[in-house]
Amino acid sequence: MGQFKFHSKLKQYRRLLGMKTGRPLTGPQHVSLETTHHCNLRCSFCESHGNLQPAPITRRREYVGDRVTMELKTIQRLSKELAEVGTDLVELSGKGDPIAHPELTEIVKALKDARLNTSLVTNGTLAKPDLARTLVERRLDRLNVSLNAGSPEVYLRSNHKDLWEKAIGFLSKVLDERKRAGAKRPWVRVSHVVTKENVEDFDKMVQVAIDLGVDGVDFYVMGELPETTHLHLDDREIEMIRAGADEWGRKLDSAGIDHTLPQFVTDLELRGNSAQSGDQQDNPLQKKVPCYIGWNFLVIGPDGTVVPCCYCEETHLGNINDESFADIWYGHTYKQFRRASLDMPKTGRPICDECFSSCNRAIENTQIYNKLHPFARVPMESDSALSQG
Repeated sequence: MGQFKFHSKLKQYRRLLGMKTGRPLTGPQHVSLETTHHCNLRCSFCESHGNLQPAPITRRREYVGDRVTMELKTIQRLSKELAEVGTDLVELSGKGDPIAHPELTEIVKALKDARLNTSLVTNGTLAKPDLARTLVERRLDRLNVSLNAGSPEVYLRSNHKDLWEKAIGFLSKVLDERKRAGAKRPWVRVSHVVTKENVEDFDKMVQVAIDLGVDGVDFYVMGELPETTHLHLDDREIEMIRAGADEWGRKLDSAGIDHTLPQFVTDLELRGNSAQSGDQQDNPLQKKVPCYIGWNFLVIGPDGTVVPCCYCEETHLGNINDESFADIWYGHTYKQFRRASLDMPKTGRPICDECFSSCNRAIENTQIYNKLHPFARVPMESDSALSQG
């Protein structure tokens, strides 16, 4: 089963034209809606709830109006506003687990009633027995379950809770309910942030995706946090992944499973080698091209704060409790942000602290740039060699 495309060709063309002209001509392709910041796991690599952090984000962040969980009525209004501007996909995800929200199924209903493609990112361990069937019945479009392991032992080491069976059980139930209903959705994916704690499980991560019969599997390079630099992969581990990637890719291809192994290896080569021994990651590719996040993506926190992405949290673009989403999206503050994003290669000034280090959108931004500037393409291969040299 191929991955669903959660955007229309017309709106994608309008976004590209907007990037070329420096203004938005339609809504975002992808909105990450953080309905709650509560989570039950303590994954080592996580900046929000990780066991290496001084405290969970819910005790470290200041929330406007003390809103740690977004109200259903706010989401119902927002759903209509997102649809009106032309948003393609709303993903329930972020710094907490959406299943922790007490009204999750009503949230999915509100988004689907607004005719929005809807995705859910979860660790799956808080799922009630009837959730799998309800998500199929509510017509959820995509489900991503974060595993970060291929075995119970490594799951416990990486996520710090002995809940492997719950996560796998939830995945199996969703796939069974989808089959029982004769439905094609939700498209089911598992994901892994690869660190020293789970890299030895790479072969099993591939195999568990095949055994479950999921539709896709994603691998991610760990972000950069002062507390987690010792979890970055070393040369030997990077070479192990590089050497095994082709075979793992063939296995997944043979099983009909969509995967991101080629992009993961490229991203690992771009950022991984410089992330060892406590060194700051280096992202040479992102220094050469603009960032197009201001047309494609944004995050809305549980208190209504709008920020451009998961990295640029210090850049507040508005609050949905104070003004409509359209007013924020087409407003002056967003306009200034987009201009600074396009000017990055000229000014050398990043739009956030992680643009030139741990940002994982360099490849996507380069692909967009090359599409917009076919006669001034930026090759990605040379940057890979640069990072290794």
